[in-house]
Formats: sequence, structure tokens, C-alpha cells
Amino acid sequence: MNENIMKPRWIAMASPRRFRTRGTTLSGIYRGDYVQAFGVYFWKRVEIPRGTLRLRIEACGLGFFELCLDGHKIGDRVLDPAPTDYRKRALLTVFEPPVPAPGSHDLLAVVGNGRYFPAFGGDDPKLFCRVLVDVGAGFRPAAVSDETWRAGHGPIRANGLYFGEIYDARIPIRPERWKRAITVRGPRLGRDEIPPIRVCETLLPRSVRKPEAGRRIVDFGRNFAGWVRLSGRGRAGARITIRHAELRDEAGEINVSPNQGAAATDIYIFAGSGRESHEPRFTQHGFRYAELTGSEDVLKSLRVEGRVVHTDVAATGRFGCARPIIEAVHRNVRRGLLSNFMGMPTDCPQRDERQGWMADAHLAAEAAILNFDMAAFDRKFLRDIRDAQDRRGSIPDFVPAYLARFAPADPAWGSAYVTVAWLLYWYYGDRETLEEHFDGLAKYVDFLAANARGHIIESLGKYGDWCPPGSIAPKKASLALTSTWYYAHDTIFLARIADALGRRDEAKTLKARAAAITDAFNKRFLRGGQYEVPRSGPVDLLPGQTSNALPLWLGIVPDAARRGVFAALIKAVADDQDYHLDTGILGTRYLLEALSLGGRTDAAFRIVSQKSYPGWGYMVREGATTLWERWEKIGSGGMNSHNHVMLGSVDAWLYKYLAGVRCAAPGWAKAVIEPPRLEGCPSARASVAAGGGTLAASWTNEPGEFRLDVRVPAGTEAEVRIPLPSPRASVEDEKGLVRDGRKSAAGRLVIKLRGESRRFRIKK
Repeated sequence: MNENIMKPRWIAMASPRRFRTRGTTLSGIYRGDYVQAFGVYFWKRVEIPRGTLRLRIEACGLGFFELCLDGHKIGDRVLDPAPTDYRKRALLTVFEPPVPAPGSHDLLAVVGNGRYFPAFGGDDPKLFCRVLVDVGAGFRPAAVSDETWRAGHGPIRANGLYFGEIYDARIPIRPERWKRAITVRGPRLGRDEIPPIRVCETLLPRSVRKPEAGRRIVDFGRNFAGWVRLSGRGRAGARITIRHAELRDEAGEINVSPNQGAAATDIYIFAGSGRESHEPRFTQHGFRYAELTGSEDVLKSLRVEGRVVHTDVAATGRFGCARPIIEAVHRNVRRGLLSNFMGMPTDCPQRDERQGWMADAHLAAEAAILNFDMAAFDRKFLRDIRDAQDRRGSIPDFVPAYLARFAPADPAWGSAYVTVAWLLYWYYGDRETLEEHFDGLAKYVDFLAANARGHIIESLGKYGDWCPPGSIAPKKASLALTSTWYYAHDTIFLARIADALGRRDEAKTLKARAAAITDAFNKRFLRGGQYEVPRSGPVDLLPGQTSNALPLWLGIVPDAARRGVFAALIKAVADDQDYHLDTGILGTRYLLEALSLGGRTDAAFRIVSQKSYPGWGYMVREGATTLWERWEKIGSGGMNSHNHVMLGSVDAWLYKYLAGVRCAAPGWAKAVIEPPRLEGCPSARASVAAGGGTLAASWTNEPGEFRLDVRVPAGTEAEVRIPLPSPRASVEDEKGLVRDGRKSAAGRLVIKLRGESRRFRIKK
């Protein structure tokens, strides 16, 4: 065999059958027709030589693909590969299945549309594949994708990310009747290094309702991303139609309004061959409820399960609290994050959008890192951002950039580039990623500078403090304020990145620019002891939560004004809103931390534990099992996703300030454990992956005694700050009275720990 000619090519089916759906999203993402292809099957007979020690298959099918060897699926990956901008690159998956017996074997690839279709800049389904065998002298090609493969259609018919999937089990797979594949052009390939998307959990129905013969409504008990697996009996040609929804109406019928233009409908047509099992391959849905329609005899035979699907990131953090409402908020954030890890961070899993909106991603990025191993996932996302950057440094609002009109980004959205890069360094010590992206980050910040006038950005803002209570557009923070604040934020953090990389000259220049932006920001927006907000009339005098929280968190308030600005923030929270939020997604990210940094964790805790509108507890009270997009409970066809992550930043505050576990140096080289002085919360606990082990803290506040248990790995130096309720309070551990600490000006006993666990008791 001449190995020099065994180079794989991209292959496709000549003139596949196509179908058309309407893209009618109300989100403004796309209006027009989606033209997509039926599922395409590629077949090749592969010879496995005697003495084969290892088998490796390297493949990419666009948009999604699966491989089968002799009729059995290889691996457990689904919705593979992770989405990218296919004009720039696609990701190659490597499989190493068990070696079959020597001889001829059938290799089948099934390819669906995914995000690779004309409206998003793609084409018909295509495949790249290389089969390698090792007979003792390293891998060599046994088969590659070329014109010798056959291509045709099979049981997977119309399929689409938003549309759903039609599977006709009556249609056999008969490669002998197919035509030869054609070679086509395809994108550059890179290795897929992120965890795969998998079926990570299976849910049984909580209840099944029968509104009439031939119809069932299944409640899986919570909102999630994935699909329904069914098993049942039906005559040949009998069909089951499954519609998916997040909500039910008052009559108990499914409410598909949040799906907007997504049909979100799967159809299975029985072969009539006894008991049949099926689950979709090339679509996914965001739902809690499924409506199944078909003949009554088929429905009676059905067993249905909910298949929970997401990128299989490892859980590395744990949080708990004695207050059930706080536990529920945390649980909803985690579920919302997982529902939107689909090879990229999406905004929502249910409607005809599901894009990598960058504000959603970076606002929840720290919460994600504290809960999961996000290192590889976030590195891939940063490369998606870099792929979308133009020569001026501009980047779009969402990536991969399937639609060009969303550039340039609102600065609050574009900040994802700098923010996620910094968080990777801060939590994982990932200096290499900073090196890889420094030039792109600098180009982006220079782009912001080029669009500023007198260091104020008036022209780039589009969304700003998105979705405050009672509104979609921002109310109490101007676009100029949020855009300029993010310009300052990104410049300050890019200066820190330059310092971390030893780029002293760049750091010096960036710090000077940041000082100039800060000065201009304060001159423009600081008025009468508070930062200005848009006014609706002469009696509108209330201070803003977002406008004051942002500069306080970033530390850019002049020293002489800090006390007054913080007082204005407290007034806006406590007096004007009775400890409720009045922030959109930007202010929500920074409000709680700004309060804690100012010594008012108690105020932040009251906000988080509210059960009345607006707040996370209100969502829980109203039955939410994931986070909503809006503070309001909305069931109409407007912007009303019930599984969104952009308000999920609260979970970072739960770890950092309620449990009191904070990273204090890159890669957790240093940490702070500082439980709050807080009434109304009996206990909280958290653990995170740090220092090559687990960093954990658990505190309990009981009458007469405060207990704190800590565990510090050898790779982390932790400063434990133990609250002292009075100057005479005593602190004991397992060995008796603690004498190895020092008292701080803040009234805490400070102890340094490394590689040990200790249990403290503080007598009140």
C-alpha cells in the first residue's frame, strides 16, 4: 500500500436531500429561511490486519457526527465536535476503540447539520476521517476519507439544532445502493482538547398526565438540556411526536412560547420490529415538559426517560448552606451552567438562539470555575474569540461569529476576552494562555481606545446593564457609563496581565492609560457624592445600584468620595429597594461583592435570601429549577428564557463571601478563608480544587459558640481570618487555646496554614 497517496480528504454526498424551515426568532438573531440537509451516511469497508495492537480513528463530521464500527457506536460522545467558526477551524476527534478481529469491518459515519448550514456560513454535511492501525511499528493508515467511500441517506431525515429530528426506522442502511462520495473543500483542523459533550444523567418522569387518548404530557421535574429517550412497540409506520417546553399553562398544557422560532419537535417512526428504543443524535432541547402524541396503543407501551446532555466538565467545587433558599439558588445556578455548556458557553438551550453571547459567558465565568474544571473549556472559548477578532481588534457580541452583523461588541460583552483570560490565570495559574492571547487582548483594548473620545466611550454601547427589574433595556446606568467602566476594567486587567508576563513597558503604558480613563470617568459621572444615573424627571433623585457598585468594586472611586458613594449604594439597596436588587446583568455581577468589600455582607445576604420579587429567591418560590433570563416570571412569547446563566454570578459570591473561601494569588498559591459575621444564617461550607488538593471551609454559628473547620492543601498558603465576637472571645482548636495567630484591626484572629486541617471553636 502506498502510504504517500493515503491522505484523507473532506467528502460529502452529491446533492443530498434538503428541507427548509423558517428562522423566525424574536431575539433578532436570524430572520429568514434555514435550508439544511437530511442526515448523511458515509460507509467504508476497512481491513484490519493480523497482529494489530491498537486502532485509532481521527475524524470530524460537520456539523455533528457519530461513528459506528460493525453497527456499534464508537465511544459515548454526542453532538460532536464542539462548535467553532468553521471558516477558521474545525475540531478533530480522536477515537481509540477496542481492536476488532482481523479482517473486513464496516465503518459508518453519520453526519447531521448542527451549526454547519448555509445561514450560518456552512454547507452540506461533510466528513474527514483517517483510520490508523499499529501492528508494532507505530500507526499507519488503513483507510482515509476519499472518493472510494459511499454516501447516502438513512433513517435520520430532517434534523437541526432548533428544528428537532425525524427518524424513520423503516428505512434501512444499504451502502450498496449509495453513490460514491465526492471530495470537497473543508476547514483547517485542530485537535479537540475540551471534555466531550455526553449524556451525563438520566431522569425518570416525575409525573405523566393524560389529557386525552393519544396524548401524554410528561414532567421530568426540572428544566434541563438534552432530549427524550423512548422505548416502545408500534406497527410499521406508527409515529410518536415529541414536543418540548420549559413551561405548562394553567390548564396543564405545554407552553412552547419560550421556544420562539424553534420547532423543538422530534418524530420517531416505528419499523414494527418488536420493542424499539430511540433517542435523537443531532439536536437538543431545553425543557422540563414533553408532550408525546401518537396512537393510544403505542403510548401505553412507551417507557420514556429524560437524557441530560452537556459538556462533561468535572465537578471540582462544592457549596452548602443551612438556609434552604440559598441551597436552591446555588442548585439552580449549577443546573443553568451545565445546561449551557455545549462545547461553548451558550445563553440558553431552548429557543432558536443558543449562541455564545460573551456577556453571559464572562459574568458567570467565575461561578463556573468555582464549581467545575473549566480550564480546557475556557481556553477553547478564548480561541473562538480570537478567531472572531478582525484586523482592527474588534470582536463581536457572540462567538463563534456565525452572523457578522453583531460586531463590534458592546464593551460589556467584549470584556469576555480580557476577563476570561485573567480568570484562567488567577484560578489555574495559566500563564501560557496569557502569552498566547496577549497580542489579541492588546489589540482589543487598543480598539476601545480608538473609539473613545477624551477616554469616554459613547459609541459602542448597545445593551449595557441588560434586563434590570421591569425592563430589558438598562434603567439606572447609562450606556456611556457602563461602556467606559468596562474600558477602564479591561485596561486595568490587561496591565495586570502585562505585569504577570514581565512586560514592564506595556504594563507601565497601560497603567498610565488606566489612570487617565479613571480620571475622565470620575469627572464625567461622579456628581454630588454618587455616580450619575439617567433621570426620568425632576423628582427622580434616587441613587443607582449599578452606577455606584461598578466603580466601588473596581476601586476607582477617589478616596475622598468613597464613603459617600458607598453610603449612596447602601441607600439604594436598603432604603429605596428594601434589600432587593435594582440591577441588570452587569450590576448584579458586582453589587454583592461591592457590598461585601465595604463590610456589608449582611446586606448582600439579605438580597440573596429574599423570596419576594425581584431576586433569585423569588425565582425559587415561583418554581424555578434553573435561572431565568428576566427577574420577572414571564410565560409569553417575549424574551423569557427560563434556563439562562447571565444572572448566575451570585454563585461566586456564595463561595467567596458566604462560605468565605477566596483565591488570593494565581493558581491558589495563596488563599483567604474568612467566614462572615452574619446573623440569620446558621452555617455555610465550600470546597474547591486548589494547590494540588482540596481547600475547604465549613462554619457553624450557634448560640454561644462559632465553629470553623478548615482544610488547606500543601500547595496553598491560607490566611484564616477567624471572627472574634468580642475582645475577650477565646479561640480553641483540638490542642486547646490557640496562640499562633495575631489579632487584626478588623477584630479577627489571623492564622497562616499550609498542608493541614484544623477545627476552631470561638466562645462568644
